[in-house]
Amino acid sequence: MQPLTPDDPETVGGHRLQARLGAGGMGVVYLGRTPGGRLVAVKLVREHFGADTHYRARFRREVAAARTVTGTFTAPVLDADPDATVPWLVMEYLPGLSLREAVDTFGALPPRALRLLAAALAEALAGIHRAGLAHRDLKPGNIMLTASGPRLIDFGIARPLDATEITLPGTFLGTPGFMSPEQASGGLAGPAGDVFSLGAVLAYAATGRPPFDAVDRAATLERVRLARADLDGIEDRRLRALVAACLRREPERRPSAAALLHRLGEPADSVYGTGWLPAPLAEAIDRRVARSQPEPRGATPVAASLREAPHGETTADPDAVTADAPDAPATTPSRPPDRRKLLFAVAAAAAVPVAAGAAVALADQLLPEEERPPPRPSDQASPSRSATARPLVATRRWRTKVLDDTSYPDLYPAGDVVLAANSGQSDVHALDARTGRILWHRAATTSGPADHIATGPDAVYLFDARDGDSTEDFVLRAIHAASGAVRWTSRVPFFPWGTAATASVLCVAVYDEVRALDAKDGRPRWTARATGMSLTARAGLAVASGERVMTGLDADNGRIRWTYEMPESPLSTLVSDGMVFTSDTLGTLYAVHADDGKAAWKRTFDYRSSARHAGSGMVYVSEPDGRIRAFQARTGKQAWARRPGRDEASYGESQTLGVSDGTLWVQGPGQTVYALDTTDGRTLWTYGALATIGSATGHGAGALAAAGLVLLGTEGGHVEALSPPGPTKGDARGTA
Repeated sequence: MQPLTPDDPETVGGHRLQARLGAGGMGVVYLGRTPGGRLVAVKLVREHFGADTHYRARFRREVAAARTVTGTFTAPVLDADPDATVPWLVMEYLPGLSLREAVDTFGALPPRALRLLAAALAEALAGIHRAGLAHRDLKPGNIMLTASGPRLIDFGIARPLDATEITLPGTFLGTPGFMSPEQASGGLAGPAGDVFSLGAVLAYAATGRPPFDAVDRAATLERVRLARADLDGIEDRRLRALVAACLRREPERRPSAAALLHRLGEPADSVYGTGWLPAPLAEAIDRRVARSQPEPRGATPVAASLREAPHGETTADPDAVTADAPDAPATTPSRPPDRRKLLFAVAAAAAVPVAAGAAVALADQLLPEEERPPPRPSDQASPSRSATARPLVATRRWRTKVLDDTSYPDLYPAGDVVLAANSGQSDVHALDARTGRILWHRAATTSGPADHIATGPDAVYLFDARDGDSTEDFVLRAIHAASGAVRWTSRVPFFPWGTAATASVLCVAVYDEVRALDAKDGRPRWTARATGMSLTARAGLAVASGERVMTGLDADNGRIRWTYEMPESPLSTLVSDGMVFTSDTLGTLYAVHADDGKAAWKRTFDYRSSARHAGSGMVYVSEPDGRIRAFQARTGKQAWARRPGRDEASYGESQTLGVSDGTLWVQGPGQTVYALDTTDGRTLWTYGALATIGSATGHGAGALAAAGLVLLGTEGGHVEALSPPGPTKGDARGTA
């Protein structure tokens, strides 16, 4: 905090200014008082931004969005005038210690305080995400420990998810040790990125050190991209499992903020005040609050000591990555680009922070000319040059809207019924695959049902939370797929990390064990000790994937058939053709035999590649240049490689959507779906989808076969059914 200068105004919007809290490229943050005497933080935009009509319109939208965030653990917008000659806004002033100061000075938090902090931050993020916002710079410096509890501050980069991005030279959006892999790779993070950052914050608070700390900033970014977190020192096993789930490299595999609240359960104590913190830390917060009164205008600057200087809002971020960041060590071709060749490019941020704090900006990464991908072809690009004739085109049979306009339904097969759900919503819809008619729908109370939904041959399993006497009670319902009738319910004192069903049992992963319930009546069948951060089941085998290990379990009795240890933690796990496939965070694809867990083969790809589907004797890998590769399941020998819809010199993204016997569905350029022959990769037919298809999560698929049709989950919350130009082979599972 510093005294006002002669050039500072005396009042803004009726709020009398007392001192400066910080300044940045977008404006100045002041400590002020309302007419009634309440201390507030006042953000005054720099005058030249106020003259920009586009900026002013965006500022108006952001203020409106921020007003909807009213959670207990955030700093609310109290007043604003986007139409003033110089726009301004007012937020609650929060004196206290930042989490960074607290941990650096007093050390790691004890488990009890850490659990309470985790619940408070998860609740704050859930409220931000419900408003359609993302914070995008969650770090210890933006978490205040105050006399009224923890608060998440500095929404300088919290903006509506569809906002236009403009960058500021020399800065990165986010802080290297606490940003998400998608941010560290030059992309823009949304709510899933906030969850990753939350995991890093909790690891820091639990151990006293950043989980991705390295010799320099570039090396730290490299570790973040690969999600190689150091979690040693987190002694609470339940909390360690929760942090590990947040720090998954794939955004779609992270739990939502609301799901984290369910997993944490009912808080054992209140975080109001400072009594939940260790005594020395609580006393330091109380002292800082007592000394938070401003100096009078014209006084000398207040000396800021770590323990005693007033601190209310975030100032310019000393951790932001700038153009003079140190070089990183060279990497192998299968890993992210060489940091020595990476440039950090910038331009001015268009929006003022929507909370008190220093201005922050979005970032953009530019590769050197020789590393830049070729330009994207037109959306009208023709199929591969290798095709001798234009492929046939599928026709749409029906289209049904099931979710809101921003969602991509994930599809789950149950005979001739298809379930549509999305990890960001709570509604689950069942459709007749032949006609598209909605048979039934349920509003599950869990956030992100797609993370916890499972289907059997004719059954659907859904978890509902808060149906009992406390948030520790969860209700599992087995539902008849065609009618929606509840077959049985089972109250359980846990929330699943993963679910998977066979014809006889429903398997549920809970922290460091897997439990199975009888599919007929819900009675407990068996419990096995196995780390199950994710779970897959097929053909009598359940595979639990945890920290650097896969465990194969007999689905009928829970007997451990085998374990397979890995140097890195497994990500997506597939079971097909008598094999189990999994990828790790470094891009290595492992294949083991399903019967005994013995290694069969492995291949290493660019870490951004993904293997999400297997079937018809193959496993399929999507690479960042748009190439789809098929490998023989048993031997790992490459069978074929194709860039659907692109010539061999072009660049772009493709993703596998699903597979049935003889056909692999791929979304290529121009939002076109390509049906490829699994034996040689040739295009069988295409469908010019009008909207992008979502990348499925969990056991869901972006496309599947049912009732002789191919079903797609498309943008805008739709399910579309296609009639292929020839016979459609395969079962109705659509994914392995």
